[in-house]
Amino acid sequence: MDRPQIRRATVADAPVLTALMHASGAYQGNYSSILDGYEITPAQIERDVIYLAEQDGRMTGFYSLVPVGEPELDLLFVADDAQGTGLGALLIGHMKEQARQRGITRIKIVSHPPSAGFYERMGATRIGTAPSTPKVGWTRPILSLDL
Repeated sequence: MDRPQIRRATVADAPVLTALMHASGAYQGNYSSILDGYEITPAQIERDVIYLAEQDGRMTGFYSLVPVGEPELDLLFVADDAQGTGLGALLIGHMKEQARQRGITRIKIVSHPPSAGFYERMGATRIGTAPSTPKVGWTRPILSLDL
């Protein structure tokens, strides 16, 4: 297995990023409503800091950092069969470096509940809870990652 290569996403990657996100086992069943109708758009790729990981000829993960206002890790997805390989930690490390290069010192994360422990292992601290909404029928942990 090749080492993952990380590169900036291009507009042409939008359909594959969307497919990887929708294939995630983490968003099946009760959690599926949050992704209903959601797709990665060309405008999002041009506006945000989006990088993807490729390994053995396929995309295995990506992140999206919103660098304006209160900087936020908007999305982090790792293909189900690449979880537990260190790819998530690699993407977080890359995202932190990209944030530092932009003068960002803290990143907000509104986490998928089952993923909060991962972010805490990456150094994030819980700072609150996002309330449920009609589309997202559960509360979500809010974390802060100091750089």
